[in-house]
Parts: sequence; C-alpha cells; structure tokens
Amino acid sequence: MKIELSGDFLKAEDCKGDEVVEFLNEGEVAELTSPEGKIKKVLNFRIKINKEEKTFTPNKSNLKTFVEEWGDESSKWIGKMFKIELVKVKVFGEVKNSIEAHPVEGQAIPEQVVKL
Repeated sequence: MKIELSGDFLKAEDCKGDEVVEFLNEGEVAELTSPEGKIKKVLNFRIKINKEEKTFTPNKSNLKTFVEEWGDESSKWIGKMFKIELVKVKVFGEVKNSIEAHPVEGQAIPEQVVKL
C-alpha cells in the first residue's frame, strides 16, 4: 500500500496539554523511511480531539501504556480515551515537547468533551 502523509497528524505543538482524545479505529501499520534510509514501521490511529479527527502515531512509551491499560489487541481500544500531557524530550540534541498519553480512568466521557 502506498502511504501518503497528510497534514492531519496530531503534533505536540498543536496541543495545550490537557486534551482528551478518543480512539476511532484499531490502527494501521505504515512504513517510514528515515533520512539514513532505514525503514521503520509505525502504527497510525484515527482519533478524535477537540471535535476534530486526526491521525495519531504513538511512540513506544505511549503504546506500552495503552497495552498495559487495555491489552495488546488494539481493536479493543476503539472508543477508549486518554488525556494528553506535554513533556520535554531530547531529540537529536534538541529539546522538544512530546505527547505523553494517560488513559482516562473509568472511561466515562469527561465534561470537557461533552459540549452540546
């Protein structure tokens, strides 16, 4: 399959750090090629954040958190929610914000998501 990257990926710089996100699908595997030519497989999920749909590519740390909380079958994550926290990380010698995911306990929809 041909992977085309669109502009709807969730990025740390698009977040305030308190958003609640909902999984909309079980994810799709994509292959990315690094500038060095190394191929890396990632898992992209469709999510809902601030009434908008985006694509989210969790890092290994976030995936580990999801597996510990909800199990290793991502189809069971559909409808599950997590809260975003922004944390500082060093990437190629540069400090940047990164998304750290925290599963929402009880999975009741928080008031900030239910705005009619």
